[in-house]
Amino acid sequence: VPNSVLFCFAIGINYRLRTPNTIASHNTITINKGSKHGLKAGQAVLTVSGAVGYVFKPQYFTSHVMLITDRYSVVDALIQKTRAHGIVEGKSKESCVLQYVERTEDVKPGDLIVTGGLDNIFPKGFPLGVVASVERKTKNASLSIELKPVVDAGKIEEVFIVKHAALEDFLPDQVTAQ
Repeated sequence: VPNSVLFCFAIGINYRLRTPNTIASHNTITINKGSKHGLKAGQAVLTVSGAVGYVFKPQYFTSHVMLITDRYSVVDALIQKTRAHGIVEGKSKESCVLQYVERTEDVKPGDLIVTGGLDNIFPKGFPLGVVASVERKTKNASLSIELKPVVDAGKIEEVFIVKHAALEDFLPDQVTAQ
Protein backbone atom coordinates (compact mmCIF):
# COMPACT_ATOMS: atom_id res chain seq x y z
CA VAL A 1 0.00 0.00 0.00
CA PRO A 2 1.50 3.37 -1.01
CA ASN A 3 2.39 5.92 1.70
CA SER A 4 -0.47 8.21 0.80
CA VAL A 5 -3.16 5.50 1.16
CA LEU A 6 -4.88 4.90 4.51
CA PHE A 7 -6.86 1.74 5.37
CA CYS A 8 -10.16 2.27 7.26
CA PHE A 9 -13.30 0.45 8.38
CA ALA A 10 -16.82 1.60 7.52
CA ILE A 11 -18.73 1.98 10.76
CA GLY A 12 -22.13 3.01 9.44
CA ILE A 13 -24.20 3.98 6.46
CA ASN A 14 -26.16 7.20 6.79
CA TYR A 15 -28.98 8.13 4.49
CA ARG A 16 -29.64 10.88 6.97
CA LEU A 17 -31.96 13.82 6.84
CA ARG A 18 -30.74 17.26 7.78
CA THR A 19 -32.70 20.24 9.04
CA PRO A 20 -35.00 21.85 6.44
CA ASN A 21 -32.82 24.99 6.23
CA THR A 22 -29.80 23.07 4.94
CA ILE A 23 -29.19 20.44 2.29
CA ALA A 24 -32.15 18.04 2.32
CA SER A 25 -30.21 14.77 2.40
CA HIS A 26 -26.88 13.16 1.64
CA ASN A 27 -25.94 9.57 0.88
CA THR A 28 -22.95 8.99 3.14
CA ILE A 29 -21.08 6.38 5.11
CA THR A 30 -19.07 6.99 8.26
CA ILE A 31 -15.52 5.67 8.55
CA ASN A 32 -13.33 5.21 11.61
CA LYS A 33 -10.60 7.69 10.67
CA GLY A 34 -10.66 11.47 10.78
CA SER A 35 -8.56 14.63 10.83
CA LYS A 36 -6.39 13.11 13.58
CA HIS A 37 -5.27 10.55 10.97
CA GLY A 38 -4.61 13.14 8.27
CA LEU A 39 -7.94 13.01 6.46
CA LYS A 40 -9.23 16.11 4.69
CA ALA A 41 -12.31 16.92 2.65
CA GLY A 42 -12.00 15.84 -0.98
CA GLN A 43 -9.90 12.69 -0.55
CA ALA A 44 -10.93 9.62 -2.58
CA VAL A 45 -12.50 6.63 -0.85
CA LEU A 46 -12.09 3.26 -2.62
CA THR A 47 -12.67 -0.43 -2.05
CA VAL A 48 -10.95 -3.29 -3.83
CA SER A 49 -14.02 -3.35 -6.14
CA GLY A 50 -14.01 0.32 -7.08
CA ALA A 51 -14.74 3.92 -6.12
CA VAL A 52 -17.11 4.63 -3.22
CA GLY A 53 -17.04 8.41 -2.84
CA TYR A 54 -14.91 11.06 -1.19
CA VAL A 55 -14.30 12.45 2.29
CA PHE A 56 -17.02 15.03 2.76
CA LYS A 57 -16.91 16.01 6.40
CA PRO A 58 -13.87 14.91 8.41
CA GLN A 59 -14.16 15.04 12.18
CA TYR A 60 -11.40 14.33 14.69
CA PHE A 61 -11.84 10.53 14.97
CA THR A 62 -14.34 9.77 12.18
CA SER A 63 -15.30 11.10 8.75
CA HIS A 64 -18.42 11.22 6.62
CA VAL A 65 -17.90 9.99 3.08
CA MET A 66 -20.18 11.34 0.34
CA LEU A 67 -21.11 8.40 -1.88
CA ILE A 68 -20.98 8.65 -5.67
CA THR A 69 -24.76 8.10 -5.58
CA ASP A 70 -25.35 11.36 -3.66
CA ARG A 71 -27.13 13.97 -5.77
CA TYR A 72 -24.40 16.53 -5.02
CA SER A 73 -21.54 14.18 -5.97
CA VAL A 74 -19.67 14.69 -9.26
CA VAL A 75 -16.78 12.53 -10.48
CA ASP A 76 -14.68 12.78 -13.66
CA ALA A 77 -15.18 9.54 -15.59
CA LEU A 78 -14.21 7.56 -18.69
CA ILE A 79 -16.07 4.93 -20.65
CA GLN A 80 -13.46 2.19 -20.38
CA LYS A 81 -13.75 0.76 -23.92
CA THR A 82 -13.94 4.06 -25.86
CA ARG A 83 -12.04 6.39 -23.47
CA ALA A 84 -14.78 9.04 -23.92
CA HIS A 85 -14.97 11.46 -20.98
CA GLY A 86 -18.05 12.38 -18.98
CA ILE A 87 -19.14 13.33 -15.47
CA VAL A 88 -20.80 10.86 -13.10
CA GLU A 89 -23.47 12.49 -10.96
CA GLY A 90 -25.44 10.86 -8.16
CA LYS A 91 -29.12 10.20 -8.77
CA SER A 92 -30.51 7.99 -5.99
CA LYS A 93 -29.31 5.55 -3.33
CA GLU A 94 -28.81 2.88 -6.00
CA SER A 95 -27.92 4.75 -9.18
CA CYS A 96 -25.88 7.44 -10.91
CA VAL A 97 -25.94 9.08 -14.31
CA LEU A 98 -23.11 9.69 -16.74
CA GLN A 99 -23.50 13.17 -18.22
CA TYR A 100 -21.93 15.12 -21.09
CA VAL A 101 -21.08 12.18 -23.35
CA GLU A 102 -21.52 13.00 -27.04
CA ARG A 103 -24.41 11.19 -28.65
CA THR A 104 -22.08 9.78 -31.34
CA GLU A 105 -20.20 7.66 -28.76
CA ASP A 106 -20.65 3.88 -28.83
CA VAL A 107 -22.07 3.11 -25.36
CA LYS A 108 -24.09 0.02 -24.49
CA PRO A 109 -25.60 -1.51 -21.35
CA GLY A 110 -22.92 -3.51 -19.57
CA ASP A 111 -20.07 -1.11 -20.44
CA LEU A 112 -17.77 -0.27 -17.53
CA ILE A 113 -17.33 3.34 -16.42
CA VAL A 114 -14.08 4.17 -14.58
CA THR A 115 -12.60 7.21 -12.85
CA GLY A 116 -10.98 9.65 -15.26
CA GLY A 117 -8.43 11.18 -12.89
CA LEU A 118 -8.87 14.78 -14.05
CA ASP A 119 -10.58 15.88 -10.83
CA ASN A 120 -7.41 15.29 -8.73
CA ILE A 121 -9.57 13.40 -6.23
CA PHE A 122 -9.71 9.93 -7.75
CA PRO A 123 -6.78 8.17 -9.40
CA LYS A 124 -7.50 7.20 -13.01
CA GLY A 125 -8.97 3.81 -13.87
CA PHE A 126 -10.97 2.73 -10.80
CA PRO A 127 -14.41 1.24 -11.56
CA LEU A 128 -17.39 3.50 -10.83
CA GLY A 129 -20.35 1.76 -12.38
CA VAL A 130 -21.80 -0.34 -15.17
CA VAL A 131 -24.08 1.15 -17.82
CA ALA A 132 -27.67 0.11 -17.06
CA SER A 133 -29.36 2.03 -19.87
CA VAL A 134 -28.59 4.47 -22.69
CA GLU A 135 -31.09 6.95 -24.10
CA ARG A 136 -30.43 8.86 -27.31
CA LYS A 137 -32.83 11.80 -27.14
CA THR A 138 -33.25 13.50 -30.50
CA LYS A 139 -32.91 17.09 -29.28
CA ASN A 140 -29.94 16.54 -26.93
CA ALA A 141 -26.30 16.83 -27.95
CA SER A 142 -25.33 14.29 -25.28
CA LEU A 143 -26.51 10.85 -24.24
CA SER A 144 -28.58 10.06 -21.16
CA ILE A 145 -26.71 7.18 -19.49
CA GLU A 146 -27.86 5.52 -16.27
CA LEU A 147 -25.32 3.57 -14.18
CA LYS A 148 -25.43 0.91 -11.51
CA PRO A 149 -22.52 1.55 -9.10
CA VAL A 150 -20.02 -1.32 -8.82
CA VAL A 151 -19.87 -0.90 -5.03
CA ASP A 152 -22.99 -1.56 -2.95
CA ALA A 153 -22.77 1.04 -0.16
CA GLY A 154 -24.88 -1.12 2.15
CA LYS A 155 -22.24 -3.87 2.10
CA ILE A 156 -19.06 -1.81 2.57
CA GLU A 157 -16.84 -2.99 5.41
CA GLU A 158 -13.34 -1.79 4.55
CA VAL A 159 -12.18 1.18 2.49
CA PHE A 160 -8.95 2.83 1.40
CA ILE A 161 -8.46 6.58 1.49
CA VAL A 162 -6.18 8.11 -1.15
CA LYS A 163 -4.63 11.12 0.56
CA HIS A 164 -2.86 12.55 -2.52
CA ALA A 165 -4.40 11.22 -5.75
CA ALA A 166 -2.21 13.40 -7.98
CA LEU A 167 0.94 11.80 -6.52
CA GLU A 168 -0.17 8.19 -6.96
CA ASP A 169 0.19 5.92 -9.97
CA PHE A 170 -1.90 2.80 -9.40
CA LEU A 171 -1.58 1.52 -12.97
CA PRO A 172 0.79 -1.39 -13.60
CA ASP A 173 4.11 -0.50 -15.30
CA GLN A 174 3.20 -2.27 -18.55
CA VAL A 175 -0.01 -0.20 -18.87
CA THR A 176 1.68 3.18 -18.27
CA ALA A 177 4.49 2.35 -20.73
CA GLN A 178 2.07 1.95 -23.69
